[in-house]
Amino acid sequence: MLRLFVTVAEAGSLTAAEAELQIGLSTVSKQLKALETRLGVTLCRRGRGGFALTEQGHAVLGAVRQLLGALDGFRERMNNIHAEIAGELNLGIIDTLATDPNFRLPQILAEAKRRAPRVHVNISVDPPNLLQKAVVEERLHAAIVSVHQRLPELNYQFLYAEQNNLYCAATHPLYRYCPDAVPAEMLTGCEVVGRSYAEQDEARQLIGGLVRTATANDVEGVAVLILTGRYIGYLPDHYVRSTRFALPLRPVLPERFGYLVEFQFATRAKEPSSRAALNFLTELAREYRLIRGA
Repeated sequence: MLRLFVTVAEAGSLTAAEAELQIGLSTVSKQLKALETRLGVTLCRRGRGGFALTEQGHAVLGAVRQLLGALDGFRERMNNIHAEIAGELNLGIIDTLATDPNFRLPQILAEAKRRAPRVHVNISVDPPNLLQKAVVEERLHAAIVSVHQRLPELNYQFLYAEQNNLYCAATHPLYRYCPDAVPAEMLTGCEVVGRSYAEQDEARQLIGGLVRTATANDVEGVAVLILTGRYIGYLPDHYVRSTRFALPLRPVLPERFGYLVEFQFATRAKEPSSRAALNFLTELAREYRLIRGA
């Protein structure tokens, strides 16, 4: 029930938590009510005015996070007693990295798993800001992210850079002129779909005449809107090359609008006590020739 409460609080509503927990809305509501009864406090307000934690709910949420963190730490220490490496490895990545030849996480995990076959690997795919927050809160051991705002609680190490370009679909008016012969006057007023977590980076690459009229929180969402033929938007080159879309795509003036996105490996400043995490970090450092602790 405590874990369910944390999920509901982080999701922001019972309905949003229902999808994540994969149990019925009535079950979520009943368990939350049962927890309130056992604790003797009202954790949240829910109704026509929306969902909100009470003052007691915020206090309980902080206490539960501490408790769950302590339980995870206990589990890791128990796993470390065994001669063989065991436990969980919790990693975060953003979407569409698997098609980039510079993304070597599969090879790293294969070797780490060979050395520690009992380790249970969990991978979360989310926007960079959510992944960094999860690392800070110790819900993830580490994350591979494109960094738009560095958090002081984390260490970052450069891994590789990814080429991004502005793309349009075959049904867009610019398509026939792409990649390099697009008239400047045709760009004015073009609608742009942007990634919510990269708004500032993308805005620096675009001229004033381009209008951002749609937003997606991941690359897949951007691609869907580009395929309508109404929008242009930034996509990683490797993703476009390796994906069979319903319509062909072309880059729009790549010399002018293309830019590199740097990927960083984010970890907490303090080295993890988990042997499963340390095993993985050792292999990642070897694969990318990183200096541990840098």
